[in-house]
Amino acid sequence: MSHGMAAVHALLDREAVAAVVTAYAGALDARDWHAYRALFLDDIAIDYGAIGSLVATVSADEWTNRCKALEGFDATAHQLHNIVATIDGDRATATSIVDAVHVVGVGDHALLGDLIGRYTHRLVRRDGWKIAGVTLTVVAYPAGKDAFDAAFAAARANFSGRNIA
Repeated sequence: MSHGMAAVHALLDREAVAAVVTAYAGALDARDWHAYRALFLDDIAIDYGAIGSLVATVSADEWTNRCKALEGFDATAHQLHNIVATIDGDRATATSIVDAVHVVGVGDHALLGDLIGRYTHRLVRRDGWKIAGVTLTVVAYPAGKDAFDAAFAAARANFSGRNIA
């Protein structure tokens, strides 16, 4: 393969990896669980310990089902930027900055659970690029950690109430 063609393939790989990472955030906000699940290998390493959540290797189905708790929010917006994809053969790592806004109404007011963090996605080429692992690192809670925790508690209660009925 010529140097020029190798550069084109590398560019296409980086763009494809960035598209998967962007789809991760987009599917969460759209509550498109079928599209979200399709992004993963069957088993994935999750590290959301920074927000007191799961740190484990689990099935993609289990992770997708856990993420459905976002339905307890009135709205979410996972905004990604500064995406950097590094390709090593059939493996890739993508880092990005995420500003994740979570809004839930409680009575006559809304709670805001906002965080700024860094995603590290690890991907493998299998019929396209698939996510093999995700780590979330928190940089800041713009509205405060207590506000973040309160918004998530309210959303979990909303979600539980919807799934009991």
